[in-house]
Amino acid sequence: MPPWIFIKNKPLISKVVLLYMPGLDAALFMSQSHLLRTLRECCGNPRAVMAVSSVADSSQTIEALLTCKHKRKRQDFSQANSDNEASGAPNSRQNWGQIMEEATTSFRSQRETIGTNRTIGRSGTSFSGTTEPPFPVTYYTLTNRALQDNGYPIEVAGFVSTRHAPPGSTSYKMLALDCEMCYTSEGLELTRVTLVDKEGKVVLDKLVKPSRAIIDYNTRYSGITGEMMATVTTTIQDIQEEFLNLVSRETVLVGHSLESDFLALKVIHNLVIDTALLYKHPRGTHFKPALRMIAKKFLNKEIQQSENGHNSIEDARAAMDLALLKIWNGPAFGSPPCVPHQKLVSLLSDHGRRCSLIDQKEVLQRYAIGSCEK
Repeated sequence: MPPWIFIKNKPLISKVVLLYMPGLDAALFMSQSHLLRTLRECCGNPRAVMAVSSVADSSQTIEALLTCKHKRKRQDFSQANSDNEASGAPNSRQNWGQIMEEATTSFRSQRETIGTNRTIGRSGTSFSGTTEPPFPVTYYTLTNRALQDNGYPIEVAGFVSTRHAPPGSTSYKMLALDCEMCYTSEGLELTRVTLVDKEGKVVLDKLVKPSRAIIDYNTRYSGITGEMMATVTTTIQDIQEEFLNLVSRETVLVGHSLESDFLALKVIHNLVIDTALLYKHPRGTHFKPALRMIAKKFLNKEIQQSENGHNSIEDARAAMDLALLKIWNGPAFGSPPCVPHQKLVSLLSDHGRRCSLIDQKEVLQRYAIGSCEK
């Protein structure tokens, strides 16, 4: 059964109708029941259920509603492994390693075919032979709760917020951000801002003069030196204005632990793909993977190797590549599979049950299979 429901006396139930209405909670249903009279007559008063927790967008909710964990019996695993050994097929761990290698190999080859090494993310580029990724980009953006839990600025005095794009403007839909900081008497302050687009083209790369004197250039990590900053006059207010002209509220910003960059830049923005959370650390969710580690693992790319410190352009490009790799290969990419999920309509069909599914075309194409009517 799906994780959001528990049924007693299953043999007594002949038919189930699931009506998913985004935004309609129990309180709204009760307060507006006079507008939903027929629905109230059919459903009665709401009851507490093992419901799906709040998620970022409807696609995640639909995925949770229309799939369920497919638990295999131990003897099934034993039989499968025996069959694999007899046929010379790789086991599940080998299969996963092969899948990862094929996906990353595909990624590298597509970049290399153009010669610029920056082809991923362009219109029409894909890893599965299609022109659209399996899930929309917003599927991977952080929820408001995730932003708060990871220290992103939400409402901070003195910070500027991104603005809605003006009508008819051609603002960027997706950019990668990386900032460098140096130490002043107030702690870490912004000294460099870099933005790159999906093709890796540099959109913005400027040095910024801190409001106070620098006491430690932090060159080992920032790559910033005294010579670089000697003639810099750009203030944080100047760079904020340039940033807001390039990044609208609708722009998806990609980066690694961007909360630090936002705090240094003193900017509030809520549409974020954080590669430190997008790719899981082997030791669990309480740890975040280093950018250089996941770039090496999934991009076969060495970054942050220079003795002169980090390069914000290099780091931003790596973060963008990692995000696009995940987007084009789907949410499971980069994480070993745990319990496999099965489409709910497929499970019903396997047990001789018929069902009908009414929804938008893209949902039907993804979830309506077998004997399911659509």
